[in-house]
Amino acid sequence: MNETIIYRIKNQYNQIDFLLKGLPEAFIKKRVRAQKWSIHENLAHLGRYQEIYIERIDAILKNNSPSFERYTSELDPSFHTWIPLTTETIIEKTKQDRRVIYERLVLMNEIQLEREGVHPKLRQMNISEWTEFFLLHETHHFYTIFWLTQEFGD
Repeated sequence: MNETIIYRIKNQYNQIDFLLKGLPEAFIKKRVRAQKWSIHENLAHLGRYQEIYIERIDAILKNNSPSFERYTSELDPSFHTWIPLTTETIIEKTKQDRRVIYERLVLMNEIQLEREGVHPKLRQMNISEWTEFFLLHETHHFYTIFWLTQEFGD
């Protein structure tokens, strides 16, 4: 797998410590914009979506080109089990799962990395492409979280 993707899988989520530094839990859980997720809800989504990514990679490794539905948090009962967790618990669980992902990906051979699954919009993607998609999705939420942090103190 591409060295940059491996580096990002190993390190990207750790940026959350920098983004949240000094923010109180009450602000992290507050919906700054009424119809938009709080920082906490974004983190719960990322934690749950990481579990979905793991499930999809497992399915790709076990099945011949499986198809997946588009993921929607609001329709996922497991997403709602993440919301009551403390922010600290969400972050720690996500970091633990990320270490598992990293360890699995670095041990995959080229044949495994080329196995494919079908996304409803993006179509056929191999494991490397699914991983890039996963990382870009996470980056999008980090961008959102960054802007939400700018509302602290207003």
